[in-house]
Formats: sequence, structure tokens, C-alpha cells
Amino acid sequence: MECFGHSGRNGMELTTLVITGTDLALIDQLKQHLQKSFHMKDLGPLTYFLGLEIHAGSHGIFFLSQHKYAMDLVTAAGLYNSPPLDTPMEINLKLRKDEGDLLSDPIAYRTLMGSLIYLINTRPDISYAVQQVSQFMASPRHLHMAAVKRIVRYVHGTIRRGLCYPAGTSLDLIAYSDADYVGCSDTRRSTTG
Repeated sequence: MECFGHSGRNGMELTTLVITGTDLALIDQLKQHLQKSFHMKDLGPLTYFLGLEIHAGSHGIFFLSQHKYAMDLVTAAGLYNSPPLDTPMEINLKLRKDEGDLLSDPIAYRTLMGSLIYLINTRPDISYAVQQVSQFMASPRHLHMAAVKRIVRYVHGTIRRGLCYPAGTSLDLIAYSDADYVGCSDTRRSTTG
């Protein structure tokens, strides 16, 4: 993966372009073609982009994480000194939309939720818990915020986790699904996961 920076005509615009592929000769040819048309600077191998940290080895992408982004999230939530947790959600927790008192400032809840949703890019281990608490963004309550803070504390305890993509691995997708009967306490509908 290569990273390019492009300055616009007035020098004010800045665009970053990521080029990736397995054919290095074709990548070099594309870079030369782009440099003929635009004023570009080769920023070298990609290591950090939009909060994603890329640690590439000589045999392909080795590790993809959001360590700094996750640390910023923990700090923004005010949970840096809180003890980390082993699970992102309590077992058999059933949150309801009308249970508990409304938050006086739902913006803080929505901000944390947006950050957690973006963190799912490299942390699929929190996707179910984040999906569960994201249902309450319209009118979050104190119990919902407690569940969100639990997820953040779990992230803090597992901050170094990410995704590993070794070269030569199969691109076969293996998926599992589960369903429960009348799992949603509010709508009495079944949910899948």
C-alpha cells in the first residue's frame, strides 16, 4: 500500500490517495501516470490513515488496528483510570427503551456511539454490544449510557486488539448466525446475531 498527497492549484486543497494492489509494476505505472497530471508527493508505505494503523510486513498486511483512536475514545469518555473489563456486555442483559431516567445530554451518548461504530472496523468483537446499545440513540437513558461505558472499559482492557491479514490466506467467508425467540423486550420480535 502506498500513500500519496496531492495539493490543489491554489495549494490549499489537500487530498490523500491510497493505492493498493499485488502488482508492484502496475502500481508504479499508475503513480507515474498520476504524477504527470497532478502535483503529487509519494508519502511512502501506508502506516496511518483515518484513524487506522497499518503494520505491514514483507509478506502482506500483517496487522490493522485503531489503537490511538481507541485510546482517544477511552480518554474522551473519561474512563482512562477506570478498571478495564473482560466482556463488552453483561451476560443476558436486556435493555429496554423506556427503562430508567432520560439523559439530560444525549449528545455525549451519541458521540460515544459514533466513535464505537467507527471502531468496529477493526474490532468485530464489540459489534454485537454496540448494535444493542445503538438502538437507543433517539432517547438514551442512564442505563444505556452505563452499557456504553462498559463497552469503552472493555475496549480499554483490550486496546491492542486488531485484525491480522496474513498474505496467502483464503478469501473464503465463514459466517455463523443465531436467532432467539421474542428477544427484544420492547417489540417482542425475534433478533438475530
